[in-house]
Amino acid sequence: MKRIKEANCSKSFKGKAWRKGRFSDYEFHVEDGRISQGLKGEAIEASYIFPPFADPHIHGGWGLSFQKGEFGPLEKNLKSVGILFAVPTLYNDELRKIEQISKVFQSYKKKNPESIFPFLRVEGPFISRKKRGFQQEEFMLHPNEKNIEKFLSIEEIKVFTFAPELKGVEELVQKALLKGKIPSVGHSNAKFQDLLKFYKMGIRHMTHFPNAMSSLHHREIGLIGGGLFLKDLYLEVIADGIHSCFDFISLLLNVKGPNFAIISDMIPPAYSNRKKFGGQILKKDGKRRISNAQGTLAGGCTSVSEQAQWLFQNGLTPDEIVHLACVTTMKYFGFRLPSIDEGEDASFVLLDKHMKVMEVYNHGERV
Repeated sequence: MKRIKEANCSKSFKGKAWRKGRFSDYEFHVEDGRISQGLKGEAIEASYIFPPFADPHIHGGWGLSFQKGEFGPLEKNLKSVGILFAVPTLYNDELRKIEQISKVFQSYKKKNPESIFPFLRVEGPFISRKKRGFQQEEFMLHPNEKNIEKFLSIEEIKVFTFAPELKGVEELVQKALLKGKIPSVGHSNAKFQDLLKFYKMGIRHMTHFPNAMSSLHHREIGLIGGGLFLKDLYLEVIADGIHSCFDFISLLLNVKGPNFAIISDMIPPAYSNRKKFGGQILKKDGKRRISNAQGTLAGGCTSVSEQAQWLFQNGLTPDEIVHLACVTTMKYFGFRLPSIDEGEDASFVLLDKHMKVMEVYNHGERV
């Protein structure tokens, strides 16, 4: 009985909260997992009260890997830093192994129906060898009928990365769209006209823009130019100051406004002492860079919530950050973002004046 009483007791909060599409001063309390206006007793004060952060592209972290099926401990760690929506992302691997991980995920979802993980995504397997980055070449596939059918039959994979310049990907994309999947342009050396062809087919997603893409040139604007030019493309950016400098992020804001998403692209060695990944020895330079011996970036090592703090330190406003770290992703994938308002689900993040996470609440319970 004591635990039930503690779960139902109310807590009060005050600060600048995200309500009705903007930040405003708000005082509220939480009771039975819902938000009610007004205080009940002493309030917990925060500089900003955000809806939960979202990370639509993450491979692991804290020494844990989705590739190994470690969904439970990763979900716990993500919740602790304010991320209550995340898409487990598999790096390119044998289709047999991807099928096995998919089955593990399916089982996990049945046991945890309120999981923060909606579906899986994979970087590959139909990507460019020239722009493979840290992806292993041996697992890249030619988009023939057999490979396409086998890959698309993996139900839990909702999003996948493909290179538009590869011969045969038209059939891949057409069949994927009919199945309700989301083909994402990336790890590609395609020209702008290649992108435009698939844009006309309905493609609107780009993988970790602008990394591992054909560059912008005044005679051929490539994928980077295409991402800037086409207004309604969903762009995801690793906003860590390493994969893209702050000047590029500022350029993107000037062109697109706060209508793109920040992602972690975090790999298992992030927030750990682990030095091996993908069969290679990795080097850590400071807090935000992980690379192999050749200097190729292996992936991200900062969470979305930490990136939000870095963007704030560099001058972005809370209104811009809430769109980049919360709103854009949820809107694109068709999920409702909780508002900090009367009657809403009490899932939110308390941030201090430096945009650092203080506390996280999920359905009214402190994480």
